[in-house]
Amino acid sequence: MANNNFKNNNYNKYNNGKKNYNNKFKNNGYNNNKRQNNKASTKAEFDAVAPYNFIRFPKETFIRYESVDDIPSFERFDKDLNTGYINYEFINETPIFVGSQKDKNETVVDFFKNANNQFCIPGSSIKGVIRKNTEVLGFGYPEFVEDNLYLYRKFAAADTSKDQYKEVISLKKGESIDSVVSAGYIYKEGKEYYLQPAKKINGKTFFAISETLPRKQHIPENKINYMYKKSLLDFNGKGLDAWNKFANDKRNRNKYYEAYSVDITFNVDSENHFKKISLGKDGIYKGVLCNSNSLGVKKKHYIVNEIDKNQKAYKLDDREVLAYKNDCETNKQRTNKEYYYLPGEKGSYGEVLPFFYKIEDGKVKYFGRSPYLRIFYKKSVRDCILTKKNRGIDYPSALYGYTKDGNGPTSTQENNFKSRVSFSDAICTNPKIIKEERKLALSGPKPTSYTMYLRQDGIELKREIDTYSTDGNVEVRGSKFYWLHKNPTYKVDPDVSENILTRVKNMVQKGSTFKGKIYFENLTNDELGLLLLSLNFDSECKENIGMGKPLGYGKIQIKNVELNIENIQDKFDSFDCNCVKSKNIEEYKADYMDYMDSYTEKVYGKTYYNVDEIGDFIDSRKMELEEKEVEYMPLKLFRKSKILAETYKIADEYYK
Repeated sequence: MANNNFKNNNYNKYNNGKKNYNNKFKNNGYNNNKRQNNKASTKAEFDAVAPYNFIRFPKETFIRYESVDDIPSFERFDKDLNTGYINYEFINETPIFVGSQKDKNETVVDFFKNANNQFCIPGSSIKGVIRKNTEVLGFGYPEFVEDNLYLYRKFAAADTSKDQYKEVISLKKGESIDSVVSAGYIYKEGKEYYLQPAKKINGKTFFAISETLPRKQHIPENKINYMYKKSLLDFNGKGLDAWNKFANDKRNRNKYYEAYSVDITFNVDSENHFKKISLGKDGIYKGVLCNSNSLGVKKKHYIVNEIDKNQKAYKLDDREVLAYKNDCETNKQRTNKEYYYLPGEKGSYGEVLPFFYKIEDGKVKYFGRSPYLRIFYKKSVRDCILTKKNRGIDYPSALYGYTKDGNGPTSTQENNFKSRVSFSDAICTNPKIIKEERKLALSGPKPTSYTMYLRQDGIELKREIDTYSTDGNVEVRGSKFYWLHKNPTYKVDPDVSENILTRVKNMVQKGSTFKGKIYFENLTNDELGLLLLSLNFDSECKENIGMGKPLGYGKIQIKNVELNIENIQDKFDSFDCNCVKSKNIEEYKADYMDYMDSYTEKVYGKTYYNVDEIGDFIDSRKMELEEKEVEYMPLKLFRKSKILAETYKIADEYYK
């Protein structure tokens, strides 16, 4: 075991020799002279604020074991390895809430309690926090980052996404949307989704019609939904300004509008002049009249021609189907969301539904309920993880177990492996309860916010901002964490919709004590050192746990860590199962860092403690920021494509 004292040598080395981030920040293009000459309207802005930031992913995965045969076996206790348990406790410095599973009929989430009706934090929640720390501190592969494929959200943004969207849709000036987008019908067979094209009439699979047409055809309001009142028939203004004035007048709009689709027949001549729209069977052609929303000054509805069963059906890509479904569920601002569901989904509008789509490379690449498609980015989140995935078993997998069908390096293994570490619940010994119900606004920017979630190194202009469709090496920022709040206050923004508020009760007030235990079996000295670092890096580091982290809830500092190691020889020779309390906690931590030094010097040219990713981790656990520095930006600022500064830049300003 190493003789150097971790606390004295390493901790003081960090604080006395604080890293200078200024040069690195300038080299990334944030402060060069070239940018100062750009017009303010196109200049990239790096002053975004958020309650979260990121710890950079490692350059490559550190492999601790080549195969499962190299990991210490479960079949026997090894006297040369470490088996025992760790006691720890913490007092929450801000209110804390970990929810129990809510019944279907309940609208309020209660604090988690164990079988003895004690307020506690489940062992699984503690494990999640510690495992994530192990992933960072052990240079593990980010296995549990969801491989989501996202859709464009900002079609009119001043940054790169606007040009990328136009490129995909290929809509040129003077062209109508029906010249580049087609219509058809999606249906489900088994677990697969297929799209059957609509019939072509005059070369078109659908028609965009003005709302005045069904009004003049006297289609009743109880059969289709109109965006405007009957006053539309009296509108005779000329030009765009006149229309905008009419459309924005609330007296002319139907405030109860909902998306709809209805079967119709219709007559249209060779020049696409409509002669009839009917809810009966007296028209020549069959189709569906539909409209998804009434946003802005929109005035078009759509007629999708009937299904063409003689055409080949296209199978939809599973990844894009999943992305579409996720968007339907997570888009909280969309009303009447059942209209957008794929057919066959619970609550959907039917089994065969009209959709608009675009073909690319012989496949349905983009689809949606409106011709102005929500298109997919070219790359998924995992496509933007640039960590080299070396073959073998990394530290997190070796400690906490893995499945062979995972996303990380262990996907090359033939068998699953169970955890050598287990976590008991952390029980609150003196719960101080906040009785009144609280409402937490827990939603915020998601990974679709590429200015926040993707690295933007060397960016000078907004049109240079990387998105998930940018060619080349686009990189996600890293492992997400929530900043520690210096002085959090409970408040509910009156402008926040009730739909995104989570109601909770029996939150535990600050100053309550929690005690927990971690069991471990057959760990090497370096593995035990990494586990101890992941639990409590040093005496000044803190954690966030539970719900409400963006609001500053759940701030804890783990203390009174006791390491108890079994004497395996005595256990079997004298049947003495008592553990011996170890005083070598800091030495185990130092052992791990010494073990890793040769690897980090080879890959990063630095000792373990001075690697940038480790610096990010330490900064994220020590810095406590003011509320104005960790709040979600209002929508008007978020729309300006402001870029989130890297953790090391914020740390540099913090320590000045």
